[in-house]
Amino acid sequence: MTGERARGAILYSAAGVLVAAGATWWVLTAPPGQSNDRVAQWRSAVEQQLPDVDGQADAQTVALPAGAAQTVESFVDTGSYEVSLVCRGGAESFVRVSLSRSGNDSGLGVRCSGELPPDSFEVGLGGVMRMNITVGDEGPVVFRYTLRRVPS
Repeated sequence: MTGERARGAILYSAAGVLVAAGATWWVLTAPPGQSNDRVAQWRSAVEQQLPDVDGQADAQTVALPAGAAQTVESFVDTGSYEVSLVCRGGAESFVRVSLSRSGNDSGLGVRCSGELPPDSFEVGLGGVMRMNITVGDEGPVVFRYTLRRVPS
């Protein structure tokens, strides 16, 4: 009977070691929790740099993973508008932004790393603004734009 107890103890010990090794592997391979904190900090930073203001036609903040592509549309009255863009992300991160209704044009490259000021430019719109946003190979990033009518 002592031999059977010894084998049982060895079997239970081996099972315990296997469970402990699996739990250790699971904890060590879990994605870091800092990503969500960084994205929240970047979101706060871009919303402070380009805050919502009275009279703006549109504004939006989006968090995008590496390699993502997204299109946003804003329906506006015909006229001149100022588009302001800002992006935050890790080192070497950038987005490419274009206002093309169809096809792929090269667009404007906006760096997301560092504390760069917003990029702004004026554009004439005829009822709709269609913005194509493409994230580079480094991500995630947080991108924000505002659209404000230019007084004539």
